Amino acid sequence: MEKLLLFILFFISIYLIYYFAFVRKQLKYKKNKVFSDVKLLETYYNIDINKIGYQRVLRILNFVNALMLSIIMIIVINFNKVIYKILMIVVLIIPFIWVTYYFLAKYLKYLERKSE
Repeated sequence: MEKLLLFILFFISIYLIYYFAFVRKQLKYKKNKVFSDVKLLETYYNIDINKIGYQRVLRILNFVNALMLSIIMIIVINFNKVIYKILMIVVLIIPFIWVTYYFLAKYLKYLERKSE
């Protein structure tokens, strides 16, 4: 029960920090800069962001990134020493990003087909 509460607390705090620090600004000034996450989805996974909607994609990315980081934090918090925590974060972050963005691209492809 304690881990679930901690997970929810991590998720909400990461979601809000990510939203207010990055997404909210990006929604206002869309034409100036594009997130590297969005650029990756457009180029590597061939997703047409305009069909889905830029705001919708940013909100989905915010949710996925907060979920991914919360899961990593719950896994890492079980270790006692700081060096083990840092090592586990370094080891886990790349596979987590690769896997979650792969499934996110599949979902966005589905949304792209649905919007046609």
